[in-house]
Amino acid sequence: MGIGPSGPVPSAIKGLMIANVLIYIMQISAPRYFFLENFALVGPLVLQGEIWRLVSYQFLHGGAWHLGINMLMLWMFGSELEQRWGPRFFLKYYFLCGVGGGLLYTLFMADAMVPSVGASGAIYGVLMAYGLWFPNRQVLLWFVVPIPVRTLVLFLILIEFLQSLQSSGSGIAHAAHLGGMAFGYVYLRWWGQRYGATLGALPGLKDIRMAWLRWKFRRLQKRRIGGGEGGGSKDRGGRTLH
Repeated sequence: MGIGPSGPVPSAIKGLMIANVLIYIMQISAPRYFFLENFALVGPLVLQGEIWRLVSYQFLHGGAWHLGINMLMLWMFGSELEQRWGPRFFLKYYFLCGVGGGLLYTLFMADAMVPSVGASGAIYGVLMAYGLWFPNRQVLLWFVVPIPVRTLVLFLILIEFLQSLQSSGSGIAHAAHLGGMAFGYVYLRWWGQRYGATLGALPGLKDIRMAWLRWKFRRLQKRRIGGGEGGGSKDRGGRTLH
């Protein structure tokens, strides 16, 4: 049992961590609310054309604890993915999840001038990818209960979905978390394979079709062999499945 991956921190992960820390230092050093007013994710302002907020909000945080948790998750779950994908594809995936989370948040909060900050949308997308690549890897839920990563991902999807349906007064952008995971899933399923990011743990449409055909074939076999009453004589003139 260990905490996080072994070896040096990959280059893209290291760059993201340094950028987030430096921007957080700038954020707390600048005049109060300056970064929130100009770079936080605010749904109505994004819809009015301030689309840079879909990227800039990912580098702002609500405190040192918020920053530390996000960077810890980025390092723990993102390092092995970058080692397999390479820094270029990892960064593309990371920002796509962050922007996707911001878009869903904007739709949910289109009429509310409530700012949202943090890299959690992108981080949840990274966690989604980690669960698809390493579904049986064990993690400690609440640092106590060992569960497979895929179980953790499904649990988080359910929680974020239910929370996003409620009016949020917690200050947590559940819609952004859910959006990051959804955009990451869709991207890896339909476009990621072009870059070698195959998902052996996730069945595709061809896999589902083949499973259905195998089930249909076994069902026909049972009918022809087991037959039921009078089944043998009636089946001889029927079609066969090749």
